[in-house]
Amino acid sequence: MDATHVKDRSDHDLLAAVAHGDRSAFERLYHSYEKRVFQYVRTLVADGSLAEEIVGDTMLAVWRGAGAFAYTSRVSTWMFGIARHKALDALRRSGRRQREVELDGAAELPHPHERPDEAVLRNQLATLTQRAMAALTREHQEILRLVFYEEQPYEEISALLGIPTNTVKTRVFYAKQRLKEQLAHLGQTESIR
Repeated sequence: MDATHVKDRSDHDLLAAVAHGDRSAFERLYHSYEKRVFQYVRTLVADGSLAEEIVGDTMLAVWRGAGAFAYTSRVSTWMFGIARHKALDALRRSGRRQREVELDGAAELPHPHERPDEAVLRNQLATLTQRAMAALTREHQEILRLVFYEEQPYEEISALLGIPTNTVKTRVFYAKQRLKEQLAHLGQTESIR
């Protein structure tokens, strides 16, 4: 049994316990997803405090709606769907236009056998990638976050975004192309300095 399957099963078990009012299970689920949901919401809204508010609203909806989960997708897909709807509703209510925002980088710990020069190069590449991602459209940022950071299957992204699976594949293709272009452009710019 692979790690993803074990995580999905564990999340399903936690959500089932939450549906029965288990506060401890909800706390574990909350801590497991709080940062991931925040980072995803930040691809949709530029305001960090609004993103935090949306995370709170999302988690409250998870607490209240755990019994309605149909077990036809990953718990993470369901939660990202709730977060996406909450974010889009908040943007509509506030009249703010959806903007491209910089993706929050996940803090990485140094690898135990990594030399200092390797760590510097890895950090430079991470910074360059974040800058390239920030230059993409919100739509491309969102699709790349779901595919690469959240490792969501195309079929579940299709359901989450309400688009055909082939459209997901096409968006991923074009988003990767734009990311490569941005990385090349930034790489040239950085080497000129």
